Amino acid sequence: MMDTPCPREIEVVASVLDSGRGRVDDESVSAHLDCCEACREVAMVTRLMTSDHDHARRVIRVPAAGQVWWRAAVRARLEAVHAAARPLTWSHGIAGACALGLTVALIGLAWPAVREAVAWASTFAFHAARFDEATTFLGATLRGAVMAMLVAAVCLVIAPVALYFALSDE
Repeated sequence: MMDTPCPREIEVVASVLDSGRGRVDDESVSAHLDCCEACREVAMVTRLMTSDHDHARRVIRVPAAGQVWWRAAVRARLEAVHAAARPLTWSHGIAGACALGLTVALIGLAWPAVREAVAWASTFAFHAARFDEATTFLGATLRGAVMAMLVAAVCLVIAPVALYFALSDE
């Protein structure tokens, strides 16, 4: 590379920029590029910078300021909704765990009575009890189980609905 700049460098750059595609259309400039190494480098750098600039213009799309503001506002609202919903998610999980625990506890309380009723019914059935005695037995068993069924229905159906209305803001 030469230490002194060529006086035709500006003409070479103008010719490369004017051609649009990075080719030199002017014959005198193209003849000068064949003999001047500094101008060949200038033409090469100009072509590279032009193609890089064109590529950057095609790739980068900067949105308008209003669109950026609108997206930020939507994102802030969405984050606020998620932050407000976190305690509700925890409370729904705790309510579900409580309902499951209560159901298991009620089944545990009712299990001895169910086991005893099944044992008594099986002995009753195997000893060829009469039909009126069997219906009496069945009625007595169902009367005792109605209260357990009501409590289970309250816990499994009404309690989550009540929690929903208690915890909703609307």
